[in-house]
Amino acid sequence: MFHKTKKKLSYLYATLYFLLFSLFVIVLYFSLVKLMENQQINELEDFYVKQEHDFFEHVHANTKTLSYDPNRNFFYYIYTKDHKFVHGDESYKGLKNQIEKAFGNRNPSEDLVQHYEWQEEHFLLLKKPIFNDDTVAGYIIVGKSVKSQHHFFQMTKYLLIVLTCISTVLIGLLAYFLAGKAMVPIQWSFDKQKKFVSDASHELRTPLSIFYSSLEILEIEEAHQLRPFGKELIADLKDEAETMKELIDKLLFLARHDQQQVPIQKEIITLSTLLEKVSSKFQRITPAEIQFSSEIQKNIELLGDASKIQELLYILLDNAIRYTNSGTITLTLLKNKDTVKITVADSGVGITEQELPLVFDRFYRSDAARQHNGTGLGLAIAKAIVEQHDGNIYATSTVNKGTTIHIEFPI
Repeated sequence: MFHKTKKKLSYLYATLYFLLFSLFVIVLYFSLVKLMENQQINELEDFYVKQEHDFFEHVHANTKTLSYDPNRNFFYYIYTKDHKFVHGDESYKGLKNQIEKAFGNRNPSEDLVQHYEWQEEHFLLLKKPIFNDDTVAGYIIVGKSVKSQHHFFQMTKYLLIVLTCISTVLIGLLAYFLAGKAMVPIQWSFDKQKKFVSDASHELRTPLSIFYSSLEILEIEEAHQLRPFGKELIADLKDEAETMKELIDKLLFLARHDQQQVPIQKEIITLSTLLEKVSSKFQRITPAEIQFSSEIQKNIELLGDASKIQELLYILLDNAIRYTNSGTITLTLLKNKDTVKITVADSGVGITEQELPLVFDRFYRSDAARQHNGTGLGLAIAKAIVEQHDGNIYATSTVNKGTTIHIEFPI
């Protein structure tokens, strides 16, 4: 139990760390990308201001010139508002034609910032209009290569992903270690509690047996001297002693189960036959206002302890009858590909959604259950028996419509 809790806590802490750190990394990464992009846009804006006058110079000269220099940091192309090329400085041969195909039909008055990829190169382009007396006379496309920055952020992204994964694993291991340290005193207290319950249950059996035997002797030896009230009192004491004995036996079973000391004799049992016998018995003792039925698939076998499986069925069916005033109870046995499934469904009072996860806890009794006799240990024992057979048990329920207990055993 504590090992599973340590694993759950470690997984929870590691998941929370992963989510928070991932959020931090994402915000950091995109903040850096945006900061770098804004800086580059400002550089392009400054270059645009410096080159804006070239439009009027070359338009008036009625020349179309395009110079090429591969060592330029910036390149630009100037066009009239009719998309006619005027002048430009190029850093990459053939880029002008590609840009004209991509942006040639844009509105000349439009401001545009665009990332553009061509021949494994990455560019940042800025398109801005050129005004003459508040009228758009043309536009300029300014750009620069951002390949190095692009590769830098690609590597940064991969590095952050790797760091996130590595740090999450380390945090998970650290959380597992610290959870183990934190649980040492809890486990010590729990072990002491289990030992106390086991010892107390064992030690109480002897005086309780003596008490019950003394009542029987008193009832026999003094029968002729006892008044009716005395006889009724002895009968009540014997009933209470029986209840105490049953409670102590249940506590002792659970304590031994916790310490994995419960003997279990597993053998191949015909589960279908066992359920048919139990079903036949409960059909006879079920009250007339409750309709009991069963759906049992034939020839299903299971490796298990027949007496324990029978006790499990008694607990579940007894609970179903106890909490169903009128209606139906159905016992079902089916075999799937990998599991054998038993269900006990009733149309009784049901269990609220808040109480449903607690029904298998020891001594837990819902508000509806407190109106009936019981110790609150039946379902806890049922769960222990299922766990002894490496199975799984859970409940589904709707208030005032009924409860279904599901049991799955591996084949």
